[in-house]
Amino acid sequence: MKKHTQIYNKHLFLFLGFCLLITTTLRGQGSISIKASATVVEVTGIELVPMKDMIVDEASSKEGILNISPVTDDKAGKILVRGKVNAQVRLTYVRDLLLTNSAGDGAMIFKYSLSGLKSDNQGASQLIDQVERIVQFNEKGEFYLWLGGEVDLSKAKPGSYEGEFTIDIEYI
Repeated sequence: MKKHTQIYNKHLFLFLGFCLLITTTLRGQGSISIKASATVVEVTGIELVPMKDMIVDEASSKEGILNISPVTDDKAGKILVRGKVNAQVRLTYVRDLLLTNSAGDGAMIFKYSLSGLKSDNQGASQLIDQVERIVQFNEKGEFYLWLGGEVDLSKAKPGSYEGEFTIDIEYI
């Protein structure tokens, strides 16, 4: 995985790309796969530990809409963020991602949803429904994130779709 570090105004920004892969059979139309590149950046004082990939399965869709809840779905991705004990950080992310078909024919929007908590308890995690949220590490310097989202597969054309979800983590 590639590593990128950016320093602005003496704040550390952490860039993180999550991996997303959808492989499905479209009712007699062939197959489709969606892939977002994965980049984890380790910066002094902040470490990301991917614990579970998001599992995307077209068979779980309802009327062509695939929805993975970061709070309740066991298919959600999971990442452990480690930092300074009890420190506050600002999480910023872009919710909607345009996935483009590498064959050039078609695109779709993946609407990410994110939840987080100081402890490893997905069901108790809180949705991070704003594009910017202040969170605090626990007494061990840990914070857990779960990643889900929604995508409409009903009009998707067969092919390989690519895009990148990013989240910035900044000490405040």
